[in-house]
Amino acid sequence: MTLSEPFVVEPGPRTGPFKVLAGGDRTGGQALFGDAKMGPKVPGPPRHVHKNEDEAIYVIEGTLTFDVDGRRFEAGPGAFVWMPRERPHSFSNLSTTPAWAFGVFLPPDVERFFEEQEQYFASLAGPPDEDVLGAMAAKYGITFLGPPLSA
Repeated sequence: MTLSEPFVVEPGPRTGPFKVLAGGDRTGGQALFGDAKMGPKVPGPPRHVHKNEDEAIYVIEGTLTFDVDGRRFEAGPGAFVWMPRERPHSFSNLSTTPAWAFGVFLPPDVERFFEEQEQYFASLAGPPDEDVLGAMAAKYGITFLGPPLSA
């Protein structure tokens, strides 16, 4: 399958804030499409950098705060944020209302990280170990550089 072949993704259960809508298996290994729903005052991922993927986020509802390459800004409905590989970035919902965003990764290799991370989170009885998450991310060319964004 390639992106030149049509496909439809039916709504399904959400197991975390980020839901893969179509991964590499649906896009011929070209892209990953997903969405994220974040409650008010919910931190996003730690500040990080991707060695292998470019990332884009389109804000559907609410307002997200981004830091991309040291530049901090807010993005509301209709905003499109491009985060090229090897550029440090993070985002959080620092507002008092929920946020919903659509995300794209090119290529989709980060999908394996999301799968492994979801399994790890499901096995926890307490908070995650940041060292475990950092080592997991490193296997997929992702380096954590600092904490999530805060107010």
